[in-house]
Amino acid sequence: MTVRIGVLGCGSIARSAHLPSLLRIADATVVAVADHDIANLTAAQSLVRGARAVRDSADVLAMSDVDAVLVALPPALHADATIAALERGKHVYVEKPLATTMADARRMVAAARATTLTAMVGFNYRFHPIVQNARARIAAGAVGTPIGIRSVFATAARPIAPWKQRRDSGGGVLLDLAVHHVDLVHFLLDASTTDVWAEVRSVRTEHDTAFVHSRLTNGTTASSMFSLSAVEEDRIEVYGTAGKVTIDRYGSLRAEVTSPAARGALGAAVGRLVGELGQLPAALEKRRAPLHDPSFPAAMHAFVRAVRDRSPATPSFGDGLRAIAVIEAAEASAVSGRVVSVDAQAAVLPPRADRAGV
Repeated sequence: MTVRIGVLGCGSIARSAHLPSLLRIADATVVAVADHDIANLTAAQSLVRGARAVRDSADVLAMSDVDAVLVALPPALHADATIAALERGKHVYVEKPLATTMADARRMVAAARATTLTAMVGFNYRFHPIVQNARARIAAGAVGTPIGIRSVFATAARPIAPWKQRRDSGGGVLLDLAVHHVDLVHFLLDASTTDVWAEVRSVRTEHDTAFVHSRLTNGTTASSMFSLSAVEEDRIEVYGTAGKVTIDRYGSLRAEVTSPAARGALGAAVGRLVGELGQLPAALEKRRAPLHDPSFPAAMHAFVRAVRDRSPATPSFGDGLRAIAVIEAAEASAVSGRVVSVDAQAAVLPPRADRAGV
């Protein structure tokens, strides 16, 4: 079975990551692309020659030969486009964040649970080899009992689309970057966030920097910084009673494990160098094409496979809802200056009995 896909939204991420990834999947074909911006549309059509190009996403949803859609629109448009697609019988992969509000996220979850369609949210970094390796090591006891997490996800200041500069249209660092780490922390430790304290700043654009401290259901505490106005960095460190696991997506090719007996920074650096010499070709490719993150094709493969095989799809809309609950709690904390409890209903949303992963 070939899964026929329509892409709604042809901005930079769709053109640099989603479309190239889909073109590499033998049992998937992009049959239509949609974007109101003619320049985006033309650029996307040049990548997928033969695909129909339309200005209105609704036209793609009306096409009988579209089995599934990839929603890569600005986040404020995710809810309505996704619900419309599900109502037209289309499987859906929606880029993160699932939505910009809990209310919209709940509508999307309800719409997905009312069908037997595949519904998946774009937390692609779950599929990164470093993250997969780190999760396996943590589960195997590499850190012992988790105690704390320290993370940074930041980019250098650069021109960004107008919608990314305003919270009401889905911009701001919490929805852009922090939501990834919120989900990864949940994924790595199989735990949910219960309480949040946060500070949000507007350095260059609205809400482009944030400091978030949270507590998880397993007792672990996480402390994170997120910024669209700093340096390029994506790093998560999980500390425990038996050691530390580090994910450095830009600076390493594998999860690093540090034991309590490690002899200082020099020994750790030498061990890391020796371990990565054999991965030099991958390192060169990573430096030559930094936007070609391996997690994107892996996520696209997972979605196509779930549609084709009618198998469970994760990350699910429930995972997306859980992350938005944390973001809303962080925003409420930033306004009040107090610790805010995360919506417990989102944290424990059960899977649907007839179709896991929603």
